[in-house]
Parts: sequence; C-alpha cells; structure tokens
Amino acid sequence: MVAAVAALPALGLVPGFTGLAATPASASAGCLLPAEASARATRIAAGLNAFRASQGLRRVSHDPELSRAAQVQACDLARSGEFGHRGSDGSNHRVRVERTGYCAGVSGENLAWGYPRAQQIITGWQGSPGHRQVMALDRAQEFGVGLAQGSKGPVWVLVMAQPC
Repeated sequence: MVAAVAALPALGLVPGFTGLAATPASASAGCLLPAEASARATRIAAGLNAFRASQGLRRVSHDPELSRAAQVQACDLARSGEFGHRGSDGSNHRVRVERTGYCAGVSGENLAWGYPRAQQIITGWQGSPGHRQVMALDRAQEFGVGLAQGSKGPVWVLVMAQPC
C-alpha cells in the first residue's frame, strides 16, 4: 500500500511524464508515499495542463530533476509535520531545484496538504491567486511533482520552471 520513494514505477500516462523521480537515499529515507502515488501524480499533471490549456497557455512537460526537488520538499514536510515553502535546512524551492542540477530561469512552487484527490488540489490552487499564478507561469515549460504521506494526509508539491 505504501512504498519508499525509490520504488515508484514510471507513470507513462501523461506524454513526457515518466514518473516521480527517485530521490537520493538521504532524501527518501523514511519517506512514505500514499497508495497509488504515481496515478495521483499523473492526475496532477493532467489537471495542470488542462488548466493551462483553458487559459490559452502552452502545455508543460515533466522534468525528473524538478520532480526530485519537489519530492525532497514533500518528504521533508511529511517527516517534520511542518507546512511551508522553507525546508527544514532553510532552503527555498530555488535552492532545492539548483541542487538537482536544473538551471531555472523563472520558477515557482505550490504546496497542498491533506487533500486525498488530485482534482481537489487543482481546483483549490485555481481558486487561490498565488497558487494560480504559479500554475499559469507563462514562461514555464516544465514541471515536477512530489508526493509523500504525512501524519495529516498526503503532502503535494508542484514545481514549475523555465529552463535556462
């Protein structure tokens, strides 16, 4: 039912989205995933691109490095029980993205905690001006998704970016 991050299979359900990337052992140690994590992440990706299409924006494609950055934050939040954009090591999303080797021009991060279904998250983010702005980053070309099981339910992280 719940698996370690490194055990996630490839998603393959969204073109260009090959799955939640396995994180380094230090980031994935003790990090649990909700049941059907890959399918849930695929639904986030589909919802994100459907939203972007409805706004006249181009589709974004999955990037494994952005998913690694998102997964690190999802695991960190799930372990700590804290909720915010700052990591337990003081990092922000830009630092986490850079640590993967990804060079980002513009970037943004959305978080959600406790919602069991991807559509609830997409709808919630659409209704929040700051979250909506991240989903609608005009120059964004790629995204990553992180998902972990916390004590308060699933932790969802979306990272959007434009490569350098």
